[in-house]
Amino acid sequence: MLTDRYDLVLSTASSTAGDAYVQASDLALTFYPGAAEAYDRAIAADPGFALAYAGKAQVLMRQGDVEAARAALAAATEVSASLSEREASHIGFFDHVFAGRTEAAIAALYAHLAAWPRDALVVSVERPDRGLRPDRTEAPDRGADGPSGPALRR
Repeated sequence: MLTDRYDLVLSTASSTAGDAYVQASDLALTFYPGAAEAYDRAIAADPGFALAYAGKAQVLMRQGDVEAARAALAAATEVSASLSEREASHIGFFDHVFAGRTEAAIAALYAHLAAWPRDALVVSVERPDRGLRPDRTEAPDRGADGPSGPALRR
């Protein structure tokens, strides 16, 4: 079973796709160039690897290419029939974000991070300086065991 850098299981049997996804995610999380191309390599190695499409969508949205981002997320949804609960939640969260459903996205974010606090691509959206926030000035009180518990505080 293949995993990402944070030991979360990936829904691909292709080590080439898994390796490209890990590289792409590293690049995306550090804002280095080449993330979209690395996600493309993961997709080429496994066209059914939904998280690779979702990762690419996140990068494209951040770059301001809304149409391409929505197409990549739609592709993730199309191939998501046999995803784990985590991967389905990951893609569902970004679906809310891209559709502008802020309250639903915030609820999905908190639920997702409560269950999978090491999902780095979702965690990256929660950052107060650039993330999805209801008030943009302070995080809601989620307690020490919630998504902003000790492991995720910055």
